[in-house]
Amino acid sequence: MNLSKIAIQISLILFCLILFPLSATAFDAPGPVVETDWLESNLQNVIVLDVRKKPQQDTQRIAGASLIPWTKVRAKKKENGVDLIKMLPEKQAFEKLMQNAGVNNDSMIVVTSESTNEANTFFGTRLYWQLKYFGHDNVALLNGGNVKWFKEKRASSNKSTDPGKGIFKVSKVNGDILATTKDIEKTVKDKNATLIDARSEDMYLGLFYKKKYVYGAGHIPGAKSADGNIFLKHGEIKTFYDPEKIKAALMAKGIDPESKSITYCNSGHLASGLWFIEHELLGNNDVALYDGSMHAWTKNSERPLVSMKVE
Repeated sequence: MNLSKIAIQISLILFCLILFPLSATAFDAPGPVVETDWLESNLQNVIVLDVRKKPQQDTQRIAGASLIPWTKVRAKKKENGVDLIKMLPEKQAFEKLMQNAGVNNDSMIVVTSESTNEANTFFGTRLYWQLKYFGHDNVALLNGGNVKWFKEKRASSNKSTDPGKGIFKVSKVNGDILATTKDIEKTVKDKNATLIDARSEDMYLGLFYKKKYVYGAGHIPGAKSADGNIFLKHGEIKTFYDPEKIKAALMAKGIDPESKSITYCNSGHLASGLWFIEHELLGNNDVALYDGSMHAWTKNSERPLVSMKVE
């Protein structure tokens, strides 16, 4: 091959690279959960989204992470003409939230949160679920979250960085992981799936309920009780038990971990943790999250509730 032909081939390669640049973010998640050492080794290849209840500009974070306010993860919405809060946002609103965090369609995302208790650990699983719903499968959750990262003295910062505007667009939705109130009405009637209540047992039994946005005590008829907190290890750092222990715990609660299931709580927050555990950690692809949960179910006082009974 003469030099002129080689020069032409090199020119063509360079031309293609200019037209179709290789994405620096084209990187695949190794699984639904990543550990802190993995993230440290791959920090330059991923986008870290840190879900916080009330993030401030000087909030300590994993180096380069984008802070996502919990209040922006969910939204007000109408379902069959009923006004609801704390719901899945519209596609355009979610696109904007992700774009502002620097997310592209080929980004590998690691979702993190404080992970000091059940509630803030499951901030992360809720965003994870929404990413999956809106068709972004290249995502993982940081096991142990920020508290583990900071305890291990890994790279962190209290200064915000501009991630640049992302070009994330929703091209498909995964409706199989979303359950609506109509789905729950059908399930109560036909018993075609296992309903799993992820709230604490006092709420399940009807001893207590969040009167601010839930309008009745007890649980949805037929539901099993599985407080999501029991699947997180004790201590100041919340990490998941291994899958075999989780399976055994579910079976001890009378729940088949391989059955078709729908998880719910008060507002689709804690139930996202149970969805993540069943769907992602245990690999049961037939699990959905009831987005409206008890908030939506109890909007209609004629819908049945069960109290003081373990089913």
